[in-house]
Amino acid sequence: MYIPPEPAARPAKPRRWPWILAAAIVVAALTATLTLVLLGNERDGKKVASKSTASPCRDQTLKPPCQGISGWILADGSYESTTRATPPAYVAPTTPSPPPLTPADFTLDLKTYSKKCFGSAGCIVVVEPALTYKGSAETMASHGMCSLTYDITGDESGTVTDTLSFVGTNVTAHRSVLSTPSSKTKVTVKIVSVSCT
Repeated sequence: MYIPPEPAARPAKPRRWPWILAAAIVVAALTATLTLVLLGNERDGKKVASKSTASPCRDQTLKPPCQGISGWILADGSYESTTRATPPAYVAPTTPSPPPLTPADFTLDLKTYSKKCFGSAGCIVVVEPALTYKGSAETMASHGMCSLTYDITGDESGTVTDTLSFVGTNVTAHRSVLSTPSSKTKVTVKIVSVSCT
């Protein structure tokens, strides 16, 4: 009797189901992470209500405190129960405005950039004002944009009036070219006015 040889064992097929399961878990994890990130970004993008000068009352023409559904709405937007007999007094926030600037708050000097004299005929002088504030930089900055008008004397044609501007400690001034009647003429400057917007 003839017994046929046993067929050679087939190589085992690689198991695919663990890889498919692992891929499904990774996809689910990535999807969940992406969803959480997008929801987090969406919440971050929402603006938080900032303090506003608008009335928190339903009728915007009213000033707090005003009657809410079951209590008083206060100026800061908080809510207080109606068990109080009278509404709380409204106290408007106060911001003290700085006192106006005056010429006495400043000193103004002229810096000479060049001077060319022509004997008895006089001189050509180029000057620029140098402004100094006697108070603090914070006080100066609280006034916003300001203009300072000044007069320069010593020019042969008469008084030269000019204006410089400043915001805080940043000063914008222009040079002036003067023609003096003699080399001994003294060029001086005087502050006329200060105005702020």
